[in-house]
Amino acid sequence: MIIGAGVGAHPLVPWLAMRVTVDFSWRELGGLSLSAARIRFPDVPAAPGIYRFDLGDRIYIGETDQLKRRFQGYRTPGISQATNLRLNAALTTLLQSGRTATAASITNAIVDVDGQRVPLDLSYKPARLLVESAALVAERLAGRPAENL
Repeated sequence: MIIGAGVGAHPLVPWLAMRVTVDFSWRELGGLSLSAARIRFPDVPAAPGIYRFDLGDRIYIGETDQLKRRFQGYRTPGISQATNLRLNAALTTLLQSGRTATAASITNAIVDVDGQRVPLDLSYKPARLLVESAALVAERLAGRPAENL
C-alpha cells in the first residue's frame, strides 16, 4: 500500500513533500465461533498489532497494543466499554444467525520514507495508526465496506 504525502520536492522547502510506503501482510487467524453463547476467537499472540474481522458484508479493522487482551475485551466487554459492547453484539448476532466471521492480524510492517526502509515498531501507537489507516484505505480502494468504530 502506498500512501503519498506529496510528489516531488517543494522547490523552497524540500521537507514539505515526501513519499511514504507502508508494507504489511494480513496473517489469517481463522474463524470465530460461539461457545456457551460467548464468542470464541482463534489463538492470537499477546503482541501489538492491527486486526481485521471479516463479517461477510463488511470488514472491521482496529489496532491495539496487545491483540490477546483486545480480543478478550470483545469476548467479555465491560459495561462502560461501548466499542467492545457494540462489536460483541454484532459478532454474536452474526454467529447466532449461522453466518461466519474470520479474523486476521498484522504484527509486522515496514515503512519506507523517501527510500529509507525500516521496520515499524508496532508498540508505538502512531506506527499502529499508520498501518491501520493504510489497511482501511486499501479496503476502501478495493470497494469493500470497512468500519473502524
